Amino acid sequence: MPLTTNVPPLRSERVDHDVIAIRVTERESRVPVFGFKRGSSSAVRGYTRCMIHGAHVVIYSKDAQADRAFFRDVLKYDSVDAGHGWLIFALPPAEVAVHPSEANDVHELFLMCDDVQALIAEMKMRKVECSPVDEQRWGSITRLTLPGGGKLGIYQPKHASPLRVRAT
Repeated sequence: MPLTTNVPPLRSERVDHDVIAIRVTERESRVPVFGFKRGSSSAVRGYTRCMIHGAHVVIYSKDAQADRAFFRDVLKYDSVDAGHGWLIFALPPAEVAVHPSEANDVHELFLMCDDVQALIAEMKMRKVECSPVDEQRWGSITRLTLPGGGKLGIYQPKHASPLRVRAT
């Protein structure tokens, strides 16, 4: 942990492919990072927010076009066309939990909601099949069936969350 002073530390940030130093808040100053200034082989030491700015989730489907339409038309997620009709959707804020396992490379995707029963009722009106609610210590889970036949877990959390936003 770096020594703290009354003056916030500098952090390196890319602007138009150049690195500049700016003052940061105390919370941001806790993550040391190293980088390289464009055109230079020397390291620039500074403090910055995490270098990861988001997550890209891939859902494999036997009918990707139908499932894309579901995310666009039923869930109403904003999207961009990455070319040739290949839609990439904006997701709500996310969190990551790391669980112990006997095997690596086993991952699950769950969307979260504030009221799983209301979600199931809305999906029923849209003729989207949902599983019965599975009550777990950490949340109330349903799995809806995507048009391509895949299952998508959605749950109402019972656990504390680092997210400070609510569904709109």
